[in-house]
Amino acid sequence: MPHHHRSRGFTLIEVAFVVAILAALGALAYASVGRLRPRAQLASSAEELQSLLHGARQQALASGHPVAVLFFPDFANGDGQGRVIVYEDGQFDFFSTGAVNFDAYNPGSPASAALSQVVATFDLPRGILLGPVDGMGASAALAAPWDGIDVTRACSFCTTSGARRGAIVFDPRGRASFYSQNGPRMDVQKGGSLTIHAPELGSASRTLVITSSAGAVRAYING
Repeated sequence: MPHHHRSRGFTLIEVAFVVAILAALGALAYASVGRLRPRAQLASSAEELQSLLHGARQQALASGHPVAVLFFPDFANGDGQGRVIVYEDGQFDFFSTGAVNFDAYNPGSPASAALSQVVATFDLPRGILLGPVDGMGASAALAAPWDGIDVTRACSFCTTSGARRGAIVFDPRGRASFYSQNGPRMDVQKGGSLTIHAPELGSASRTLVITSSAGAVRAYING
């Protein structure tokens, strides 16, 4: 008589063991992705800010109008904290007492005066903030030709009390000046800087440095 061989199935213990292994692998993969995501967001945010600055300078050169990059680091943007607005100042009066001016500007409802326009708006994603407070470090200094630019603050041209804000303005020749309020530009000879970080990454941050004379922008990776 022919012999019939019965296929052996999996026992419940074997199935449970496989499921446990898959769950452990999934948890490891999720943790790994969770660690990578803040670093990727930090890098992409720095790239976006650098692109906005380059774009603002090109807009000033092309339009013949000053173009301001406005920073509102404490603004709650719905998902995270921090809003950046690029504003073309066709009236040449944004930092005076015009109907639309920097001191009274509401980042939650971007407005523009006649002949002016809001060119772009960028919100920092959740978990990415202006900082740390001491920028690249309390004793940090850059090598030439970037030496003399203050990188020891989160934003070298922003106010430090009240509703923090600051602005970089590119003139029609591409040069950069810096403002923390209405009135004359800040007395900055070499340039300015700003630093963003993801607090959960510890000391990792990205610093953007902008020169006054040429409006050049350079990014530094810290940690």
